[in-house]
Amino acid sequence: MRLCLPILALLIASPVFGQGLTVTLSQTDATGKKSPEILQAERSRARLDLPNGAKLLYDSATRKVQAMLAGSPTYVELTPQLVQILSTGLRGQPAPGPVTYRSTGMSRVGQWPCTTYDGMRGSEKVVELCAAEGNATGLSAMDFEIVRQAIDAVKGAIPPGVLDAVPIYGTTAVQGYAGFPVRRTTFVNGKADSTVELVEIKRGAIPEAIFAVPVAPAVPNANPPR
Repeated sequence: MRLCLPILALLIASPVFGQGLTVTLSQTDATGKKSPEILQAERSRARLDLPNGAKLLYDSATRKVQAMLAGSPTYVELTPQLVQILSTGLRGQPAPGPVTYRSTGMSRVGQWPCTTYDGMRGSEKVVELCAAEGNATGLSAMDFEIVRQAIDAVKGAIPPGVLDAVPIYGTTAVQGYAGFPVRRTTFVNGKADSTVELVEIKRGAIPEAIFAVPVAPAVPNANPPR
């Protein structure tokens, strides 16, 4: 069964029965090193912890995107003005062509049966997906609407390849594949570079602290008053 587009009638669609959603994935790089990738979403907020240690927070009420780079103790707010500046910088770089997907068969990742796709940029294979549709995972496009909003908020300021790798429920009409990628392998120069696989899907309340932005530590005064 094909599910509807992530952009639905409701601007903010909550996970099933208003529960929070936690999707845990695992990335294996070319050296065999494994790193977690965790997406947590509720009605109006989302957080993505990337394998490299970077973190992203989004709040639809304020439309703010907060980004913490790997190794940094603080978040930087990606304001519309900053997004515009970053977008201008990227315009001078050659944009990669679009990725088109073609179905290649069926497979299984863990407990999830899925459809395999080759993602091609021209004649070059750049990604391989195994996407599971709603009945297999219990996920739907609505679960990722808040993630879609976050992507739209920073589109143009972040390279397309980075945004394409954000875990989201896809549709043939928009992404070119149907379902949630339970396995995603990227290729560089024809060789597999990294693979991300789904580990767990969990619904339930998400602690408030997960969406809190840490306060930057105070800088000691180098010249205290005498």
